[in-house]
Amino acid sequence: MNRSKKLRWRWWTAALTLAVMTLLLASCSKETTQPHIAEAKKQVALVLKTQHSDFWRTVRTGAEAAAKEFNVELIVEAPVQEEDVAGQVKYVEEAINFKRDALVLAANDGAALAEPVKRAAAQRMPVIAIDTEVETGKTEAFIGINHYEAGRKAGKKLAELLGGKGRVALVSYKPDARNAAERERGVLESLAQHPDIRIADKTYCYSDQRLCGEHARQLVQSAEPVDGIVALHAVSSIGVAEEIERLGLQGKVKVVTFDSTLEDIEYLQEGVIQATIIQNPFSMGYLGVKYAVDLLGGSKKVPARYDTGTTVIDQNNMFWSDNQKLLFPFVK
Repeated sequence: MNRSKKLRWRWWTAALTLAVMTLLLASCSKETTQPHIAEAKKQVALVLKTQHSDFWRTVRTGAEAAAKEFNVELIVEAPVQEEDVAGQVKYVEEAINFKRDALVLAANDGAALAEPVKRAAAQRMPVIAIDTEVETGKTEAFIGINHYEAGRKAGKKLAELLGGKGRVALVSYKPDARNAAERERGVLESLAQHPDIRIADKTYCYSDQRLCGEHARQLVQSAEPVDGIVALHAVSSIGVAEEIERLGLQGKVKVVTFDSTLEDIEYLQEGVIQATIIQNPFSMGYLGVKYAVDLLGGSKKVPARYDTGTTVIDQNNMFWSDNQKLLFPFVK
């Protein structure tokens, strides 16, 4: 090969090498400067019992705090009325259809939600039940209170307020609600230990505050008026207390309620309510989402049951620091 051909060969070889190196450098540069695509967040569906309740708003706040802490997207749904079981079934089915990663459910009816929960589990969607147990073995965990024990606490407190004697009535949610039935059983078994206490009536006012008030008025204005009332859920608590105050019977009719709405706390301060059994709804929401995240991560086990506990609050202990945290979970 003559000199000119050798030079041309070397030039073409060098040019080809330079071109290849330029392409490689450009490719590396493109890879390093390409913006990072963030991984999509896991989606947790939270289905609550109702939109209109301080209790469930507090549950939602706890869930939102956990969602922020653990970097997941929270999709919250709830019917307007607690009686709307079909609405809850629809929201669970939507969570399945939209392929949410996990479901946290406060069932309005543990039996009616059993089939939708089974379908969710069949899609490998972890389901955490809060407040109310679902009548299926397909939930990963239950977070809530022992409703029977809460009822026993309410009955014991009312008996103490009445000095172990008098006529008593229960104002509850609905006859076929599992949580309400367990609370009723606890109240009645506790009061049965006092032979001079008589159960005058059990009434149900669903989520109708006005109806709860009407029942309270009938109970205290009957031919044999009651001396004490146990109101077994937030709506009946407000309805009963409102009517007792309107009739000017505060202190005369002893009232023990459930939950810690702002109205409940105010009535407690004013002596319309003598005691209330409070839960920890913030923890229910927070732990519901946390457990869902733990299960999605696959590295942590969660307890099958977690009791968030109940506390009896009266005028003597409502200002204790620990109880203030329960009464006002948003205040730092």
